Amino acid sequence: MASRGPDETRRLFGRRRRAARRHTVVRVLLASAVVAVLLAGAWVVAFSSLLAADDVEITGTDQLTKTEVEATADVPIGRPLARIDLDAIEERVRSLPLVESVEASRSWPGTVRLRVTERTAVAWAEIDGEIRGIDRFGASFRRFDEPPALTEIRVDTRDPRDRQQAFEGLGAVVATLSSSAPDLLAAIAYGEAQTQDSLTFELADGRSIRWGSAEDSARKIEVVSALLGSVDAAEYDVSAPEQPTTRE
Repeated sequence: MASRGPDETRRLFGRRRRAARRHTVVRVLLASAVVAVLLAGAWVVAFSSLLAADDVEITGTDQLTKTEVEATADVPIGRPLARIDLDAIEERVRSLPLVESVEASRSWPGTVRLRVTERTAVAWAEIDGEIRGIDRFGASFRRFDEPPALTEIRVDTRDPRDRQQAFEGLGAVVATLSSSAPDLLAAIAYGEAQTQDSLTFELADGRSIRWGSAEDSARKIEVVSALLGSVDAAEYDVSAPEQPTTRE
């Protein structure tokens, strides 16, 4: 094989250097193009009106009007969807007394969706002369003109913390009874408490159930249901469900 002369070697080396420079230029141009596309895309998403909020979609309302929810949500129409503070919107909507929870989400290209869960009354109580609906969390959230066809609950304490905790406990137990033991709930005339650990339910036939706290309510339902059907007593204490007692 004949050896290359100095001139040929230089020409070959020059071609290789020029090819390497072209490849480098191409790679730089491609990388620049990718960066430009990404920057343009980021600008469109974050700053352009092309993907700005132009609609609010609300689901889950029954007691509330969509107009009321939308006004409270105060979605910044015209702001790029990516820059809208969904947490702030949720916080504003949760300020409505009838709202239990809300989930805000983005739906491209320009819709903010609000999925609302409204509070549902599981019981009622007379508070400051008004008939108030109480939900499963013990929240007083609406007024009734007259007692509804729900379980009455009574809380007799002036301590604000004990009062709220008593409502929470009674609301939780009534909600559990409503879903898992409606017949037992129907037999209850009213529930009462002074603290979260002193829940008591008076039956329409004059018997009473000492419930204790709202903890382990499923087990307490099993125990008291068995006792009511087998033991004749004036009072049934299931505050410690593994060691229930009765009193004549």
